[in-house]
Amino acid sequence: MDRRTTFTAVGAGITSFLLVAVAVIELLAFEFAAIVGLPVGLLVGVAVAGVLLVRGGRLRPAVGRTVTAYAAFGVAVLCLLVLRYVNVGRDVLTFDVVVGASLATVVVVYVALSLSDRDHGPE
Repeated sequence: MDRRTTFTAVGAGITSFLLVAVAVIELLAFEFAAIVGLPVGLLVGVAVAGVLLVRGGRLRPAVGRTVTAYAAFGVAVLCLLVLRYVNVGRDVLTFDVVVGASLATVVVVYVALSLSDRDHGPE
């Protein structure tokens, strides 16, 4: 297991946690939806991270690039929210900017990995 596989597993777990927790919280129409949404998101995030830790090194290069770019989304969101929390750019880091910058990170990571894998040989 190398660093890229570990980063991908942890990042994909974070991304899955965020997406599932937010989706469940938004879909449930009662006051304490987070009581259900956060544990469900955590369960899904841990499951995704576990599966990728075990099987992540055996993915085809194209799938590996996609999963790593997916993982970069969660890490970018987390980093930007930490910056917002410690008052670094709080006025600039609105919800739209955080999501937009995270999506831009996904594109940059995918393109960079695509170019890097092209230099190392065919798929």
